Amino acid sequence: MARPTDLCLAPTVAADLGVTVDPHVERCVSAASGAIAALCGRAFERATVTEHPASYGRPYVLLARPPLVEVISVREGGELLDATAYTVAGDLAAGGLLYRLAGVWPETAHVGGLVTLTVDSRQGHPGALAVTYTGGWVTPGQVALDAATGPATLPVELEEAAILEACALYRGRGRDADVSAESLGDWSVSYRERSAGQRLASPRAELLVMPHILRRAS
Repeated sequence: MARPTDLCLAPTVAADLGVTVDPHVERCVSAASGAIAALCGRAFERATVTEHPASYGRPYVLLARPPLVEVISVREGGELLDATAYTVAGDLAAGGLLYRLAGVWPETAHVGGLVTLTVDSRQGHPGALAVTYTGGWVTPGQVALDAATGPATLPVELEEAAILEACALYRGRGRDADVSAESLGDWSVSYRERSAGQRLASPRAELLVMPHILRRAS
């Protein structure tokens, strides 16, 4: 069964593999989608969320689920900020950036998994800045679960990467990833070895997702 986080569909992967759809193909689709999301440091499926972003005292904050579809509310220290105080116009929405039109956002940072009021503080203050917004793309998985959410808006390179990765996971099942060649009598086979630092099973998939890695300030 499809999941909202699925970046491709099991029937597509099964057709590329020349097999029928079964639970293993579906698991490979979900595993591939999860691996790509983890590598890119973001969630791709469209959802409405409340986020406590780090601003580091800058006039913009990077939200974790671009592209931004709608900013519903922004609270600073628990107080609702007027919508005229910020914007996501132009290319800002595509990049996941919320820009403050005057001044800067409060100096917040992520330290040890908590949102802090200052970069040096170790006390969590999730109320310092809270942004409720709708963001992300409509994934093939979401359309499969509810056609009314369609059409899918996920970039084609991400869907193709998920297909490639799911196929690679399926074909690699039961094989030790550290073994580059096997032989038995007159039969032998060699496998592509992962290059240093390679995170995904498919190197082509990894190249396709590189532009979508979410890079945060440190």
